Amino acid sequence: MAKEINLEIVKKDSKTFEFRLTRNGVAQPINGWYIYFSVKTDFNDADSAALITKSYQFPNNAESTSGVGYLALTSSDTNIAIGEYFYDMKLVDGSYRETFIRGHLNVLPSIRIA
Repeated sequence: MAKEINLEIVKKDSKTFEFRLTRNGVAQPINGWYIYFSVKTDFNDADSAALITKSYQFPNNAESTSGVGYLALTSSDTNIAIGEYFYDMKLVDGSYRETFIRGHLNVLPSIRIA
């Protein structure tokens, strides 16, 4: 079952989120796996209606071997309307597919508009 975690980011900010994949307290290697990240207004929206989509293949390095991965959002990614959205992250390795994190993404206003 996917872990429910809410995320926050300021509109037009860049941010990198770190996560660790474990099962029963044991780190799971994610070398070569793909991560898919989607942000939608409604969970039932079609994939084509997603406001943010990112995909990335994890490198073959010590961090990936220990289950550590990163999701980087750029200022272009987060240049969406201020508000609350739904997101999920999927890990894919061949035919294995798992939604491992989902929740709300809150896009907050900046004090200074630049």
